[in-house]
Amino acid sequence: MRKICKHCGDDFDLNSIHKKEVGGFINECPDCVEELGGDNSPPKYLGVTAGDGKMSGVSILRFQTERDKEAYAKMWRNNSGYNKGKECQLGGHLSTTSGFRFEIVQTTEPVNHKGKL
Repeated sequence: MRKICKHCGDDFDLNSIHKKEVGGFINECPDCVEELGGDNSPPKYLGVTAGDGKMSGVSILRFQTERDKEAYAKMWRNNSGYNKGKECQLGGHLSTTSGFRFEIVQTTEPVNHKGKL
């Protein structure tokens, strides 16, 4: 897919290896992304839940790369039992959880007050 750069007006291939390596917005050529100091595209976010009894907390994570975000989401779906029912922790299917670069943006704690405030 060919695009025109918003900075220099050059025609570039959006699916080229160089463009995928440097990142940037969809309408920025790889050369301009490098000249302007790297990838300034929005951070990659992912929201995950942690079930604690009948309640669950939510964590919002920010990743450095889309690749880390997708790998973490795949690991989380596998290890959390997403769409697996009650046998989620049985067997040897659990994925490793190391090697992901992310920071926690926000977490919410589950509150099960049972009607008492």
